Amino acid sequence: MSSLLAEGVDLFNAGRYWEAHEAWEREWTPDRKGSDSSFYKGLIQVAAGCLHYSRHNRRGAINKWRSGADYLRPYLPAHRGLRLAPLVGTVDGFLTAMNGRDWPLLQMPTIAQE
Repeated sequence: MSSLLAEGVDLFNAGRYWEAHEAWEREWTPDRKGSDSSFYKGLIQVAAGCLHYSRHNRRGAINKWRSGADYLRPYLPAHRGLRLAPLVGTVDGFLTAMNGRDWPLLQMPTIAQE
């Protein structure tokens, strides 16, 4: 696992979603058209969804979580040393929880390594 990928995971797991997004973006930028492009887009979008959730932005959280999970699905169950299936499953549950009128109290996910 690259150092920027690992740094992003550590930041994400610490609830520092913007910083995780920035680390993953630095890793992805040099090879935006590469085979891992959607993998990084997915991680970045899920992090953005968590940030939107923390700011009580329902529409932003839903949109980013949905697109992030969709980007990550082709890489399930794991990719580059990260267990993605639990992350995508949690995000799918968040999307269901966000369908109600009330604001759901969600425990933000962590990304596990293989």
